[in-house]
Amino acid sequence: MKEMANMELELVESLRGRLAAVPDAHLGEISWEVGIGGRLRPDAILNAVLADREIAFVVEARGDVFPRDAREIVWQLRRYLQELDVPNRRHVPMILARSVSDGAREFLQEEKVAYHDLSGSLFLSVDETFVLIERPKPKRAKRRDASVFKGTRAQVLHALFNRPGEWVTGSEIADHADVSPATVSETFKDLERRDWLDVRGEGPAKRRRLIRPDDLLDAWRDSILAGRAKKRSRYFVPRMKPEDMARVIERENCHDDFDLEITGQFAAQSYAPFLSSVSDLTVRAFGKRTHDWLISILRAREVSDGANLVVIDGKPAKHRHRIPDEAKHLLASPLQVYLDLLEDHGRSREMAEHLRSRELAWQ
Repeated sequence: MKEMANMELELVESLRGRLAAVPDAHLGEISWEVGIGGRLRPDAILNAVLADREIAFVVEARGDVFPRDAREIVWQLRRYLQELDVPNRRHVPMILARSVSDGAREFLQEEKVAYHDLSGSLFLSVDETFVLIERPKPKRAKRRDASVFKGTRAQVLHALFNRPGEWVTGSEIADHADVSPATVSETFKDLERRDWLDVRGEGPAKRRRLIRPDDLLDAWRDSILAGRAKKRSRYFVPRMKPEDMARVIERENCHDDFDLEITGQFAAQSYAPFLSSVSDLTVRAFGKRTHDWLISILRAREVSDGANLVVIDGKPAKHRHRIPDEAKHLLASPLQVYLDLLEDHGRSREMAEHLRSRELAWQ
């Protein structure tokens, strides 16, 4: 509670500073948790002057606001306005937040509900006065947003993408992703807040379905491009082309004793041809045993330049994304290949978008 109170003060002071930069606007007296209409209590009512007219912002304060949060808060704010319908007094609904997501910003602008967050973004639409100041989200908010794309939570996303259009239970996804039910539950909550999941039913029968996958992929892509690329080890294999190395790996691992998958440009070319040729083979190796075996059977040596074999290390068994296709059983899934290409160099990002348009497009 103390943390929330401190954040509310920070948000109000931030709003005061932002309004000071708007011509003929300033913030006045503040009333905290004023009781209205019986048990209704908005977080604050802020008296202000806007374009030489006295108004009062009816405020709800939050941490991070996503589309579902925004809809719920707007419904609450409109309840307040019904009780505050006083002649000669203009009450304006407003959300103050640590961060407001892009989807929530779009919704609030459509609904003409004011908002301000710690990035310095501000939206006001009051009678004939319109103010829109857009700022990128704070770095801390971006890191929080990106957490859904990392670790075991990313496994949940992979499992959902592997079942496009299906209504699934949390236990089904937990089994498919090899993660705990708690991880699935927390990931689902995050996705629902962002309007990326449809929900039906209640209790054990509750099911979800992935919707707006392109929006999710856009956010995942942006998170990767803004973050730090995974470490890649680079090797040179003499007298072998990428297709030769792939054949050796398949032949020597015929019993699937070693946990690996082929990704990068070679895999993308197999799914959706784009380049006339590729110059290296990228392999995700899960565990030191697999990594060492791979280097041994290909007789590879580590180099700083001129590599034709790239190895991305992963933890054993937990991050494997092969597809159930015998002809392509060593290839990582198109989704994993797309994500790996985004972290690569050269024409890999062009190839990633081509692969996405061919293999990751949903109706």
